[in-house]
Amino acid sequence: MKKLIPAKNVSDKIAVYDRARTCFLIGLWMFLFFTGKAQDQKEKWGGEGEIEKVEIQITKDRKIILPQASRNFEKVPPRPVEPIKPAITYQYKNILFEVPDYTPSIRPLKLKDEPISKIYGNYISLGMGNYASPYAEAYLTNKRDKSKYYGAKLYHRSFMTGPVDGKNSASGNTELRLFGKSMNNYVALSGFVGYENNTTHFYGYPAGQTVDRNAILQSYNTFSAGGELENSKLSDFKYSLKGGYSYLSDHYAASESEVNLNFSSQYKIDSKKRVVVEADYFLMNRKDQLYPSKIRNILKVRPSYQFEPLENLSLQAGFNAAVENDTIGKQNGIHIYPDLRANYVLSEAVQAYAVLTGDVDRVSLHTLARENVWINSNIGLFNTNRTIEFLAGLRGKLGGKVSYGAGLSFANLRNLYFYQTDTAKNSRNKFNTFYDKGATQRTSLFGELNYVTDKATVGIRGDYFSYATSVADQVAVYYGIANTFGNTALQRPTYRVAFRSAFNIYEKIILSADFIAQGGIKALDAKAKRMISLNPAVDLNFKIDYRVSKQFVVFLNFNNMLASDYQLYMNYPVRGFQVLGGASWSF
Repeated sequence: MKKLIPAKNVSDKIAVYDRARTCFLIGLWMFLFFTGKAQDQKEKWGGEGEIEKVEIQITKDRKIILPQASRNFEKVPPRPVEPIKPAITYQYKNILFEVPDYTPSIRPLKLKDEPISKIYGNYISLGMGNYASPYAEAYLTNKRDKSKYYGAKLYHRSFMTGPVDGKNSASGNTELRLFGKSMNNYVALSGFVGYENNTTHFYGYPAGQTVDRNAILQSYNTFSAGGELENSKLSDFKYSLKGGYSYLSDHYAASESEVNLNFSSQYKIDSKKRVVVEADYFLMNRKDQLYPSKIRNILKVRPSYQFEPLENLSLQAGFNAAVENDTIGKQNGIHIYPDLRANYVLSEAVQAYAVLTGDVDRVSLHTLARENVWINSNIGLFNTNRTIEFLAGLRGKLGGKVSYGAGLSFANLRNLYFYQTDTAKNSRNKFNTFYDKGATQRTSLFGELNYVTDKATVGIRGDYFSYATSVADQVAVYYGIANTFGNTALQRPTYRVAFRSAFNIYEKIILSADFIAQGGIKALDAKAKRMISLNPAVDLNFKIDYRVSKQFVVFLNFNNMLASDYQLYMNYPVRGFQVLGGASWSF
């Protein structure tokens, strides 16, 4: 096979070669020419002269034409195949590849166990204040134990003098309590035994009157014991059974024994339905000069059903049945009240609630002696019949640190008790109880605001009370006073404002401040035959704790910093400015 080369390319290449050769020849000729002329000039002028002007003309008229070239291409023949000896043969076999089980010896990285923080189950606090007031408090308990705990509590605070005539207004409180609890996977059993003494004096006598200090002494001694049984295993059914016994006696041979039983249970049907059953029983036996023996009892049963009919709405529907033998007049001893409760979530931060209920509120020597230690002997004891009570309000949060609440309540009360000083010569500084023979309507409004962080706690609450009662007129008739006093709730405040705060500064200093103001208290002066208004009770307290170490704390308390001699009960002013200093040790 021949391949032709175009002539144009060949001629161009020849032309290039021709020009190169021509240039070479011209250069060679010029070299020889000038060399010869220089020699001739040298000979003629003795080696010196100049070059003559010469004109050279080069004519190129030759054209080179080459014939078309041809080339032969032949394929290389393949080599003959030679047979392979010996012949290659292939065998196909299934290979079973089995690997023995591999059990790696893994050694996971172990974090170093954090040391368990040491707890101090024992606590002792001692102090001393003005009015010759020693203070002592102690807690002694066992250390960590998942199956049981036990311990003892001791408390004592006394004032050797008071606001009226020194030792004639002395007072003190002492308490000793032993407690314990045992738990397993199914039940928890707890119990306690205790003793408490509360001592005071009837110092509400007229100023300047000479009295025998022992004749105005009052002392309450209370012995108590109780226990509780409850299930500790997590299940749909929860129950708790409590029982207790308490015996109270005073300095004037009055006594009261009390037995109480409390049962509460809850059965969870599903996440939105529950059945709740609660029951209480109280047996009280009161003895004094007027009542050699008077047995009173109350039995209350409260079944209810909790469910969520709508999203964000939870309801509790039930009733409260009470049976008692403590009645005034022609009232029936069997009472049935509604027990309806609703809670609606308006938003993630706001909830609205409403309650419609009723109950029998227990009134005993135990309850009155804790509320007013200056009550008279042989006073009447009758339970309060809360025939109907309605509550409604809002509660919510503002951010993660501020919470608030507001609401109102209305209650219709039968046999509500009020305090009135006696007019007898030797007991005018003691309080009798008077019960409204009709019905008392009580209306209250309240609001609160709280701010809580890791370092600070601040809260304020306000309450307003309004009463519609004729008890003041009944008391006036009893003492032969012709005046009409209208809706006056004797010895009960109409407003109360409470402020509390605590601040933790660098985990070393804790500052606490409390402020309480209540007023609108009115009392009937039966001797003067007139109604008087007590001054508002304003009390400011401050406390500072300095943590010397985790175990040792030094404290200083200031009570009634405004040095106000306000009265919560007529003729009984409180102590003025009080200071208490001491230290606490945990071990």
